Amino acid sequence: MVLPRLIIEPPGDVRVVALGESAHNITEFYELKHRILRHLVEEHGFTAFVMESGFAEGLGVDAWLRGVPGNAADAAAGADVAAVARDGITYRFGEAAPMHRQLEWMRAAGVGFYGMDLPGSSTSPGPAVRVIAERTPGRDLRDLVRRSDLGGRTEAAVRWAAMPSAERDALLRDLRALAVHAGSSPDAVVRRTAASLTAFLDEREPIGDSDPYPRDAFMADTVRWVLEREERVVVSAHNGHVQRTPLEGRPMMGALLDAALGPAMAVVGMTYRSGPVIRFVRRSARPFDCDVRLEMRDRGDPDEPGEGFDALVRLDHADLVPGAFERLRAEFEEYR
Repeated sequence: MVLPRLIIEPPGDVRVVALGESAHNITEFYELKHRILRHLVEEHGFTAFVMESGFAEGLGVDAWLRGVPGNAADAAAGADVAAVARDGITYRFGEAAPMHRQLEWMRAAGVGFYGMDLPGSSTSPGPAVRVIAERTPGRDLRDLVRRSDLGGRTEAAVRWAAMPSAERDALLRDLRALAVHAGSSPDAVVRRTAASLTAFLDEREPIGDSDPYPRDAFMADTVRWVLEREERVVVSAHNGHVQRTPLEGRPMMGALLDAALGPAMAVVGMTYRSGPVIRFVRRSARPFDCDVRLEMRDRGDPDEPGEGFDALVRLDHADLVPGAFERLRAEFEEYR
């Protein structure tokens, strides 16, 4: 495959190479992003990988990569890469052998990792509250940590929806108060974690038809936060998040970054012409109550990305990460 020139030789003023993907859990996208990251690190001085994954959880991945002692993901204790990826990369994106290989290479090469997304796969505030509690000595947050830990992605969404209104309102008030308090912390990581908690809460409020989602606004702000700490970074997310142009009239992360970075960002979309596609067919209004179906895309249905990319990578064929479909279907069925 011939990669776009802006990846092989990115202009000197490019500080962000944003890599999209038309679908998650595709083996070839994992492998291609690793290949691109490795080239940009070794040849062009890129120093970190920023992923569509929880900011709070990602702190443990970065600690493991950099060998920071005394952390929950303590590299000195020889934590297993599969466990680090499972616990520190949300939406279950870490449950893939190519991701494990990339992390092992990043650890050897001294490359940093940042999540840029909301906590708990966007369904549970617990990981953000836990980070704030761990990094805020002298304040007892044990009760709020317990109440805010709603479990895994689907479990958390179902529990949140079923929570009695008085209990949910009390939790929302306490989470807002914590976010405000932590937002003035002298610890920059606590402040960014507090911002993730605020965005998590704002996602549960109505927004205008043309306003950015709080999630995308937080991701864009987090990339800019990372750029205060890293010289050049690779950003990985879905095509819809990285594109420079609005999606259905709404600016996403890429459009927000485009306004801030302009030519300092290069955006590459990725798609494939044939291979499996996971479809979700809603059964009811209850969260995650969907049939999960596996279909095949033929070569006449390329699902081509729209505008908003500086270059496109088109794979002739792609494959799902082994077990990804089965894990996803089992997760949805467990809380049916």
